[in-house]
Amino acid sequence: MAEAFGVGVVGCGWAAGSIAEAIDTIDGAKIVAAHDEVLAAAAKLAEPRGATVHPTLAALLADPAVHLVYIGLPHHLLAGIAELALKAGKHVLVEKPMALDPAQCLALGRLAEERGLTLCVFFELRKSGLVTVARDLVSGGAIGAVRTIRITTVLDKKMTYWRSPVSGDLNWRTRVAEAGGGVVLMNSIHQIDSVLHITGVSATRAMGEVATLHAPDGVEVEDSAAGSVRLSNGGILSIVAAAHSPGAGEGESIGIDGEHGRIDIPSPWAAEASVRLFLRRPWKGHADGQWITIPTPKPDFYAAMVGDLVAAVRNGTPAPATASDAAAALSIVLAIYRSSREGRAIDLA
Repeated sequence: MAEAFGVGVVGCGWAAGSIAEAIDTIDGAKIVAAHDEVLAAAAKLAEPRGATVHPTLAALLADPAVHLVYIGLPHHLLAGIAELALKAGKHVLVEKPMALDPAQCLALGRLAEERGLTLCVFFELRKSGLVTVARDLVSGGAIGAVRTIRITTVLDKKMTYWRSPVSGDLNWRTRVAEAGGGVVLMNSIHQIDSVLHITGVSATRAMGEVATLHAPDGVEVEDSAAGSVRLSNGGILSIVAAAHSPGAGEGESIGIDGEHGRIDIPSPWAAEASVRLFLRRPWKGHADGQWITIPTPKPDFYAAMVGDLVAAVRNGTPAPATASDAAAALSIVLAIYRSSREGRAIDLA
């Protein structure tokens, strides 16, 4: 039997808890170490799993039982810690956006390649049944060439999202220097990556407007946004995002129009989420002119993402979401921000 694949967790907040639960379900993988500036947070995650609590990052990176490091920290810290982990000889799974500069993402990718290590950004929606089915439909020719794509990220976040639960002060998510952005970078980036993954297109130009319209005074990042992106195949991607739309629920959806049909992808968090297909001409036994609900599996996409990463490390195959993927999605987000500041379209290619 293969040696247990040891995972060290750096940053033991809410996101790490979901990752830890996913790792617990994966045969051959185990959390063996944890580190957080708040030692009690690291202990809470580590102790039920018999993992070591390391008082310093250096100690965790020096632990020979750690094969892969998961990094779940504020955005401005991700790239630096990922670099240290790679230089320590560890494979790395890093939360989105991996870095606050696409060039940093690509530099980390080169470092991993030079060291013979695997680097993965946690774009977990790639492993949802919705994205898998939609990708198969597009690659199988169900709707023909992609023409237009719509991303809707309409949420109703509690105002407490912006504040520390302990002090009540504005937290790191409110500051551009630490978060990099608001609802587009925090939320829409997952859908942006999903449509790039589903369709295989890239972005060539972006325009956008962002604003802070509902969040408390002092919040620097946007809670509302709209963007338009020209795609490499000539198509158009539109993005509408809102962090505080009253009463919004499960408002994360994707629509893809092609020359022969349309694919609708609901929120992955919906209880009964299935892909819907509308055809302009018959395709593989499906009739045209009516909506078709496509059987859609509902895997634990957190566990699927981590499991595929562990398999990639063991087999020497590419990560399920690479540094280049991180850079591509981040470039679109940053172009929307820059367009809003400068009042012009931003070329990406």
